[in-house]
Amino acid sequence: MLRSLFLLIIGTGMMMTACKELPKKYRVATYNIKELSMEKLIDVDEDGCGQNAQILDAAEIIQRIRPDILIINEIDHEYGQYDVDVTGPAMQFVRAYLDRGSKAIDYPYIYAAPCNTGIPSGRDLNGDGGIARMGDPRSFEFAGDCYGWGEYPGQYSMALLSRFPIDVDNIRTFQSFLWSDLPGNHLPVEYYKENADCLRLSSKSHWDIPVHIGAEVLHMFLCHPTPPGFDGVEDRNGRRNFDELKFWVHYLIDDPALVDDQGKTGGCGENINFMLAGDFNADPSNDAIYEGVTAIGQLLHHPRIQDSSECLFSSGGAEGRIAGPPSFPERYTARFGKDSRMRIDYLLPSAGLKVINGGVFWPSKHEDKAGNELAEKASDHRLIWMDLVWPQSSGQ
Repeated sequence: MLRSLFLLIIGTGMMMTACKELPKKYRVATYNIKELSMEKLIDVDEDGCGQNAQILDAAEIIQRIRPDILIINEIDHEYGQYDVDVTGPAMQFVRAYLDRGSKAIDYPYIYAAPCNTGIPSGRDLNGDGGIARMGDPRSFEFAGDCYGWGEYPGQYSMALLSRFPIDVDNIRTFQSFLWSDLPGNHLPVEYYKENADCLRLSSKSHWDIPVHIGAEVLHMFLCHPTPPGFDGVEDRNGRRNFDELKFWVHYLIDDPALVDDQGKTGGCGENINFMLAGDFNADPSNDAIYEGVTAIGQLLHHPRIQDSSECLFSSGGAEGRIAGPPSFPERYTARFGKDSRMRIDYLLPSAGLKVINGGVFWPSKHEDKAGNELAEKASDHRLIWMDLVWPQSSGQ
């Protein structure tokens, strides 16, 4: 039987004794750390200190920025594949890498839950004549038959690290929600044929995690949609990426068609504070268009969501390019291959929250050569961060 890690809570008192005083400001960040696998995380010395060079670089960036709430993408979810304690990859990252050195930072509250990556669907989704089974060797063919692309269960998963308490009882996950059940979906039934009925919407999962910040609650809306490529004219991945983001449009109107993994229907109410965060694999200028809008445009132009891109300036992303429209390279958050740059990582606060600062850890070679090299070595994505205050706070 698969062992799954749902929630880690460490510290005394938990939410019953949580401080009710509002902090003057709080910092939220999201970071896709390329292939943050358990194999890398268990590379430690005799004292338990991490020694994987890439992860050490990523940890240094996090220690510099010091977010209060941190979303990690591409971290493994532990399904009992390694002989480690039940704390799993997220806690291993904190213990072996973040809570070390002169700038150690600890996260006493951690959330991790199963995702669809590397979980066999029991169908021949890739049409190669075989059906992937749990326990099969890691392979491209295995990944192609899974609910979410992954060569082993839990690859490319997600985690939330927090200095503030998590409202455990009110977390919602939508790992099993079917793509065909999303109203107005763009599922290419003609391509998947008899397998269309089993396809899950989330390539990883969709999470609503309430975090207590003083007397207030911030709902962290997290997902990591599939990249809109690596397919054919049917645009199955582009369509899925669009619909994984379209999910939040329905969540914000409390659509009863949505059913979470606990059987609760609907989305969220009107009077909540939230932050949409993660690697959305959706660039404003490069996405396919459905319903007259790009995938990320569904959120960037939503009346309940702020696009705070002007405070998320990336001098490294803009280096050697002309700032401003149509591409806005100063807003880029990732670089792939020889030099393909784009904006695909997002922090999108609800309209009622007050943003006072933000940035992208991607200095240009000209202004900070060492910092630029650090960002390059740590991941193909860049950490983005944002400082916020509650509307009633001055932030001073």
